[in-house]
Amino acid sequence: MNRLKSERGSSTVLISLFLLSLVIFAVVSIVTSAQELKLARRNAGTNKVYYTLDAEGKRFLYKVKSAVKESLNSMDNDPESFFSILESNLGSDVIIRKDPDGLKVIIERTIILTVDSYNRHLEVKIEVSQPNDESRINDICSVIEWRLWNEPFEYKNTIDLWEGNP
Repeated sequence: MNRLKSERGSSTVLISLFLLSLVIFAVVSIVTSAQELKLARRNAGTNKVYYTLDAEGKRFLYKVKSAVKESLNSMDNDPESFFSILESNLGSDVIIRKDPDGLKVIIERTIILTVDSYNRHLEVKIEVSQPNDESRINDICSVIEWRLWNEPFEYKNTIDLWEGNP
C-alpha cells in the first residue's frame, strides 16, 4: 500500500513532460522559420524579376526620349519630317503606329524575361505628338501604357482520363 501512495517519481515525470513540450515548440519554431525563409526567397526572386523588367522599360523610355531629342534637333523647322526622322532614329526593334491624322505616333515594345521556364512580359506604349516651335521632350512624349503580365498558365495533362465509349 505504501508503494501506491509514494510520490517519488512525480517530479521526474513533470520535468520529462516539460522538456518534451520545449522540444516540440523548438521543432515547430524551426519549421516555421524555414518556411518563412523559403517564402522570403521566393518574394525576393519575384521582386528581382519585377525590377529587372522595370529597368528595361525605363531604358526603352530613355531610348525613345533620346531619339525624340535627336529628331527635334535635326528636323530644321520642318515638323512634317519629324516622324520620319524619329522612325529612322529608333531602329527596327519597336512597333510604330501612326495616327490617321498624322499628328501622333504610338511607339510600342514588349520586353520578355524568361524565369524558370515561364515568361514575364512588360508592354510599354509611348505616345509622341507632333512638335511645335518651342516643344520640349516631356511635352511631346507621354507613356500611355506600362503593363506587366505573365504568360497564361496552362496545365499539361499527359494522362488520358477518358473512360467512356467514344
